[in-house]
Amino acid sequence: MARVIVDAQAARAIGKGAMIVFRKGIVRTEGRFSPGDVVEVYTRGGKFLGRGFINPNSNIMVRLVTQDRDTEVNKELFRDRIKKANEYRKKVLGYDKAYRMVYGEADYLPGLIIDRFNEIASIQISSVGMERFKFDVAEAIMDAEPEIETVFEKNTGRSRRREGLPEVERILLGKERYRTIIAEGKAKFIVDMHGQKTGFFLDQRENRIALEKYIKPGYRVLDVFTYTGGFAIHAAVAGADEVVAVDKSPWAISMVRENARLNGVEDRMEYVVGSAFPAMEEMIKRGEKFDVVILDPPAFVQHEKDLKRGLRAYFNVNYAGLQLVREGGVLVTASCSQHVDMQAFKDMVIAAAAKAGRFLRLLEPYRTQAPDHPILMASKDTEYLKALFLYVEDIK
Repeated sequence: MARVIVDAQAARAIGKGAMIVFRKGIVRTEGRFSPGDVVEVYTRGGKFLGRGFINPNSNIMVRLVTQDRDTEVNKELFRDRIKKANEYRKKVLGYDKAYRMVYGEADYLPGLIIDRFNEIASIQISSVGMERFKFDVAEAIMDAEPEIETVFEKNTGRSRRREGLPEVERILLGKERYRTIIAEGKAKFIVDMHGQKTGFFLDQRENRIALEKYIKPGYRVLDVFTYTGGFAIHAAVAGADEVVAVDKSPWAISMVRENARLNGVEDRMEYVVGSAFPAMEEMIKRGEKFDVVILDPPAFVQHEKDLKRGLRAYFNVNYAGLQLVREGGVLVTASCSQHVDMQAFKDMVIAAAAKAGRFLRLLEPYRTQAPDHPILMASKDTEYLKALFLYVEDIK
């Protein structure tokens, strides 16, 4: 088996539980290998550190699967880990029909995401090595959770392209089924496999449910970057009189309409198909105000080199949103950019509030992703979502 020799910094990170090795941490390689092969990782001094998938064409050159020298990387290992991950969600976290079953490195399955939506499991693979095992993964999912009847391969996006993998959307195993309805707090949602990512954003679940307690009859709510209406539907179901949902995707807005009908709140919904910035600027010009504004944009920072430009985009969105919140209203603002940590996100929001002439009070503890997207303490890469619930006042 080929070997990868890493520097001291990479070795220390692995020793603390890190599951990925970047190209810059590799001193040399020994032996022949192809993208996706299993290799062993060692220190300069010859200490065994782990075994995992290599991709010489990626910045993440090795994704560790095990640090145990006696553990082989095979389908039995994946079957066992998927079963354990599923049991953790159900027995420890208490999830039932809709949850993230596997979250990559946080479940010691690097490059693999599995979301469960009732009888459908949706998988995303972002590792050349894991790609070789995808049919074994599909079988392991059905073994771990017998209620699952369909495994859908939702293999699209930047991470696939970066690994040199083709983009594929298809049923990998089981019955031909593309839609289901899930329950979330007081709301229900249609999950469609033709949507973004794995079909539905489960990471904001607890934050969407938390929104309900800040909604009162008579409220006017704005949900920007609504996608299929996650926050918007919760606001309407919780009793808001008027909810404006904004998204640039006509398909996404069509799904918001369907979800509104499903929940019996279509009479309280308004829809705007258009880009967030122009839509918000037009509302500001008209002097519109909302009791609650939700900002849940896509990741504006895909790479560390884009941090400054991405923070500017977040600043502009939040500055506009703060102008649309009425005195004594609530701003819910989020970032799913891994490279923007909570302190940088807070500093950006504070700066936007200062420019908008608003004071902000923190309503909730700093919120992050749902616990079925576990944060591995030794891996910063597993922590990405930040959400703030803020009470907005005018500077007097």
